[in-house]
Amino acid sequence: MTDISIFVPAYNEEIILEKNIIKIYSKLKDLGYDFELFIIDDSSTDSTPLIGSNLAEKHEKIMFVRYEIGPSSRENLAKSFNFAKGDIIIFMDADLSTNLKHTKELVDTVRKGYDIVTGSRHIKGTVVHRNLSRRIISNLYKYFAKFYFNSKVNDHECGFKAFKKEVILHLVNEMGYDKKFKRKMFWDTEMFVRAQREGYKIKEIPIAWKAGEKSSIRFFKEISMIPYILRLKSKL
Repeated sequence: MTDISIFVPAYNEEIILEKNIIKIYSKLKDLGYDFELFIIDDSSTDSTPLIGSNLAEKHEKIMFVRYEIGPSSRENLAKSFNFAKGDIIIFMDADLSTNLKHTKELVDTVRKGYDIVTGSRHIKGTVVHRNLSRRIISNLYKYFAKFYFNSKVNDHECGFKAFKKEVILHLVNEMGYDKKFKRKMFWDTEMFVRAQREGYKIKEIPIAWKAGEKSSIRFFKEISMIPYILRLKSKL
């Protein structure tokens, strides 16, 4: 029986993918988990597919999944959770902005009874290294989500999350697959909003976090998701 299923979304990550996947793989082995590790290629145009498939060939516990339609932000990642055999599903961003030392706490907190556990850059005990403009944008987004959707979560977007399998599969099914990719980075926030409305137990843990050299978020590009957000508020 697999304990944990880890998912790492990757889009054009040829520079860091191999070394970071091996870091994750080694950490999971050191912790003694029975695990499976999925690389989810979100329609990369560089050597990411070659690197990912080679890693899967070399390591029994590593799986590689390629999507030809994308990049989708979180849509193809969320769709892939159906492949999980583990009782706990985790996803973490390929740049490993969150220190892997928090992996055990992430798993242990789910095992204590929480439905969703997320790393947070906005609670006491967190150590964050990022430039001022990114810090301002992150805080503005936090207060928007808390005010507009009455969310109690402080950090919706951190790419370091764990879930009870049945919980995240239910939420993914409820959210559906956004074929036009209008949801973009809002996937995480919508997931938290829906989870809170259904009464799931959510825990934020403080983390050591350092911004990666390549950010997957482009503020002005992501503004196009605003109509989706407005429609969701009225729908909910």
